Amino acid sequence: MERSATGIAPYRESERLVILDFLRGMALFGILIVNMSFYNSPIFSQSGGLSLWTDTSNQVTRMFIWFFFESKFYPLFSLLFGIGFYLFMQKAEESMRELTSRYRIRLAYLLLFGLLHVFLLWHGDILVVYAIFGFVMTWFRKSSNKTLIVTSVVFLLIPVMLTAAVVALIELAKMLPEAAVEIESGFAGQQEYIKERISMALTTYSEGSYAEIFRMRLNEYSFVLGGVIFMFPNIISFFLIGIYMGRNRVFADPGTRLRRLRKLFLWSLPAALVFNAIYLYYASSGSFTTPDINLLLMITGAIFGGASMMFVYLYLFTLMFHKGVFGRLGRVISTAGRMAFTNYLTQTIICTTIFYSYGFGLYGKVNYWQGVIIAIMLFTIQLIWSHYWLKRFRFGPFEWLWRTLTYGKRQPMR
Repeated sequence: MERSATGIAPYRESERLVILDFLRGMALFGILIVNMSFYNSPIFSQSGGLSLWTDTSNQVTRMFIWFFFESKFYPLFSLLFGIGFYLFMQKAEESMRELTSRYRIRLAYLLLFGLLHVFLLWHGDILVVYAIFGFVMTWFRKSSNKTLIVTSVVFLLIPVMLTAAVVALIELAKMLPEAAVEIESGFAGQQEYIKERISMALTTYSEGSYAEIFRMRLNEYSFVLGGVIFMFPNIISFFLIGIYMGRNRVFADPGTRLRRLRKLFLWSLPAALVFNAIYLYYASSGSFTTPDINLLLMITGAIFGGASMMFVYLYLFTLMFHKGVFGRLGRVISTAGRMAFTNYLTQTIICTTIFYSYGFGLYGKVNYWQGVIIAIMLFTIQLIWSHYWLKRFRFGPFEWLWRTLTYGKRQPMR
């Protein structure tokens, strides 16, 4: 292993697992498909009854994204994040305490990048959540395999259990006639408030000043933060599963990984079909802002449907990569995965420039199927750019900066 002045250094290129970079690249594409509508329309308009585009072609496109993309690819990225943590902890003959300390420095800088991402660019940032939950992940570095699996199941259940508790309390309160009237009135008022926020966001992002966009972005981010409790604890689940897979060398040998992943695939496919059908049905009519039984079923479908479909994709992508289905494109996708941090941030920079008033001002004017086309075009450009960049340099620009800050020493770029 390479060693720096601190005794810890990144892996050499020869030590990378290309399949992990490929999977990271596929996750990056899936996340972009989902994020495109969040770049281009108010976060409050993402619930079933408040869509900006209700014609048949857009509704079909939206349901396609719900079933095959939404809540499927950030779990894949999270699993790879957990594997990356395990690999980080193996790469130097140093004490686990020193390695853990170094990794926490890495997470602290990720948190800084995430906060800058939120304040300067976009409310849909996931880096802050990854950094915060990453600190939680480090507590499990010595845990047994059984503890990792059991704890991952517990964190997977948390969003469903919390939502069920809130819905149950509201339903109990509704048993009192006076309370029922107030609750229904509150829900109606909330819907009107949301419609006002949607109208304000459409005007602000497409026509407002940067200062006005900044204030609107923070307002929407305050809503996103609710997801840290009610939607995103499952990220820790996939972090821990990633540690488990890294420790058990699931991706160390092509034959072994396909055999193990095939078992996961066979168990996950039926669950993926059932739970994503549930999510599709209730996402079409439910709302993330109204805590009722529809919301509970929608979150249940999203959590379990996302997890099971992620395992389906994990096997299928790995199988196709090893069978050469992607051909040379598979290697190119892996270069995008090696630069996932840079590509994720540049997606935001490019898309906010396209949609916000300080760029082309197309916010709210690009519908769902048009957004898919833009996402495919943008990712194609990133594939080409990543391929040629890594022909000359070892890391993407933001990866290089992150590593340099982590190790406290300028990293070699060429």
